[in-house]
Amino acid sequence: MSHPRALALCVALAIAGCGEDLPPGLGDRVPNAAFEVVHAGGSGWEVGERVRLSDLGDVPVILDFWASWCGPCLDQHRFVSELVESHQGRIQALGVLYQDTPENALPWLAEHGAPYPTVREIDGELEETFWVRGIPRLILLTPDRRLSWDMMGGWAQDTVRARLRDLVER
Repeated sequence: MSHPRALALCVALAIAGCGEDLPPGLGDRVPNAAFEVVHAGGSGWEVGERVRLSDLGDVPVILDFWASWCGPCLDQHRFVSELVESHQGRIQALGVLYQDTPENALPWLAEHGAPYPTVREIDGELEETFWVRGIPRLILLTPDRRLSWDMMGGWAQDTVRARLRDLVER
């Protein structure tokens, strides 16, 4: 036999949770997040400089959330590096430090190469918006900063390549 009060409480809690902001869906615009440059990696920026997503020009953007302590992040770093090199200036990638420090990240970048800049969020806006709770995480944005793809763990690389190709050829 069920308890009517317990059932009513569960329904009320479920309804209350519906007001929570959901992560962006495909095609949704993302916030104009602010970053501090940790490593310039081919960007021409200065370490410590502050940049926003809107500063990245009218090109597709790859956000690569990673940390030096994350083993699978190395495979994603290689994948994003290959995309940056194969699209020569037609895309912009940002490595976004997640729960890591520049002191740990810089030796890792020196060892593995860094053809794209690494930044850290100033206010955690994207981590909150996209509910980043684990890494590696790759987010692909259109030139007008709408979500094109959101991938965790390095899966679906062929889909990312196809979406990126479509965005670059527009």
